[in-house]
Amino acid sequence: MAVVAARVHAGEPTGTIAVLAAGSLANPMTQVFDAFVHRHPGVELEQETAGSLDLVRRVTELGRRCDVLAVADFEVLPALVVPRHATWWIAFARNRLVLAHRADARGAADLARVPWYEVLLRPGVAQGHSDPDADPAGYRTLLAWQLAERHYGVPGLAKRLADAVPERNIRPKSVELVALVQAGELDYAWTYESVAADAGLVAERLPPEVDLGDPARASTYGAVSVDVAGNRPGTRRTIRGLPILYGLTIPTGAPNPDGAAALVAFLLSDEGRAALRRAHLDPLDRPQASDPAAVPAALRSSVAPLAFALPPG
Repeated sequence: MAVVAARVHAGEPTGTIAVLAAGSLANPMTQVFDAFVHRHPGVELEQETAGSLDLVRRVTELGRRCDVLAVADFEVLPALVVPRHATWWIAFARNRLVLAHRADARGAADLARVPWYEVLLRPGVAQGHSDPDADPAGYRTLLAWQLAERHYGVPGLAKRLADAVPERNIRPKSVELVALVQAGELDYAWTYESVAADAGLVAERLPPEVDLGDPARASTYGAVSVDVAGNRPGTRRTIRGLPILYGLTIPTGAPNPDGAAALVAFLLSDEGRAALRRAHLDPLDRPQASDPAAVPAALRSSVAPLAFALPPG
């Protein structure tokens, strides 16, 4: 848990603001926190990171209270959090899935001349991804494999890629895989472009038909799906392919809703968006709210209605 403390000045947001954030948001949110505390030194910010689905379960099943819940897949908010635990959500940034690797990774020199999946399927090449039941990067990896099978016209490719990843190379969060790549224990990790850039790794880009990074290709991505753990023990839910968009909300019953609203308003501001860019995350041109009329008053001028349709169910 990262804590940023500051002096208290009258007339400014005060108290503790507790943030639960997806692992891939750790550095972007820290950048935002630093800028926010510089402007509003009357707050103490606490950040706890984990896989997005794990964070949602802490709120919805374990009764964990927080002021801001920020996830790597906006869709888990309408599917699992709203309306029981929150009344609105905002999509605020985008990303893409990449293959992160060191420049000297096995097979890296061949990526310019042979398909990436041929390199990954070579004997001795070690790749890893995060747990699909805990982290959106995990199920997005499985979705990307299905999209790759369709895009390249290689029957059975998704299963071959899955079979090439031993259980020991599946970790709770995609950011945990970065250290394994840096240490040479893995050659390649499936993660977000921003995470690879933060770690100083090569971010091998995939075709936009595969990387889930192009909002204009939502219909292409929606042709594939995976099943992951549901919000109740023993249940499963289907996730359809969607563009990678980060989402956040202030849960109902947040201990410090005014401080939370001030923090989110700052994140959506020009200064907050610049902080996200410093952390290699791409903020949306205009954040989009599920219900602009339901967001706190301090946020309404910063958001637009949704520009895309939610998947059914």
